[in-house]
Amino acid sequence: MARKISRETSLDLAMTLFWDHGFRGTSMEMLTAALGVEKPSIYSNFGSKKELYLEALSQYRSMLMERVSRDLQSGTRAREGLDRLISSLLAPSNAAIRRGCLATNSALEMADLDADVRALVKTTFADLLAALTQAIRRAQQEGDIRDDRSAASLAQFVASCFGGARVLEKSSIDTSHWAETGRLILSVLDPPKTSRRSAGAGSASRGSSRAKSVGRPQKRSRG
Repeated sequence: MARKISRETSLDLAMTLFWDHGFRGTSMEMLTAALGVEKPSIYSNFGSKKELYLEALSQYRSMLMERVSRDLQSGTRAREGLDRLISSLLAPSNAAIRRGCLATNSALEMADLDADVRALVKTTFADLLAALTQAIRRAQQEGDIRDDRSAASLAQFVASCFGGARVLEKSSIDTSHWAETGRLILSVLDPPKTSRRSAGAGSASRGSSRAKSVGRPQKRSRG
C-alpha cells in the first residue's frame, strides 16, 4: 500500500531533481525513488509529472521572491538592499551540481514547448522585474542610482545580467571573475559624478582653445 507523501517535502525533493536534471531528464522512476513512494501516490497527489513540475517551479518562484524581498528590505536605503541582492544573485552557486536558476533552466528547456511552463516562467521574471524596478525607482529618488535611465530599463539590465550569469554557470564556465562582474554591474547603476563631468568639460574646452591658438597663424607687428 502506497504511503502518504508530505506535499512540502515532496515538492522540495522534486524541485531538486528537476533543477539537477531538467523536466525531460527526470524520469518517474527517479521521482518515485527520491520521494520514496509508488507512482500511484504521485498521480493521486499531483495528477501527472507535468503538474508536479509546475508545482515545483511555482515553489521555486516563491523561494526566489522571498529571497529577493528579504535582500531588498535589508538596508535603510534602497541602494543598500539592491547592492546586497545583486551581489548575492551574481555569486556562484554553492551547490556542486545545482547550477543555474530553475526558472532560467525551464525557459531554455520548456518555454517554447509548453504554454503552461512559459506562463509560469514569464510570471516569475515579471515578479522579479517589478521588485527590482520598485527598488531602483526608490534609490533614484534617494539620489543613489543614476536617473538618466528609467527604473524599468535598469531593472531589465540587472535581470538580464542575472539570467546570463546563470546560463554561463550552467555550462560550467570558470566563475573566478564573478565578484568583479558583480561590482561592474553595480557600477553601471552609480549616479554620474558631476564634478568629474564638469572638470572634463572644462578641460575639453581649454584643450579646444589651446588647439585653436596653436593652429592660428601669429600676426606680425609692423614697425
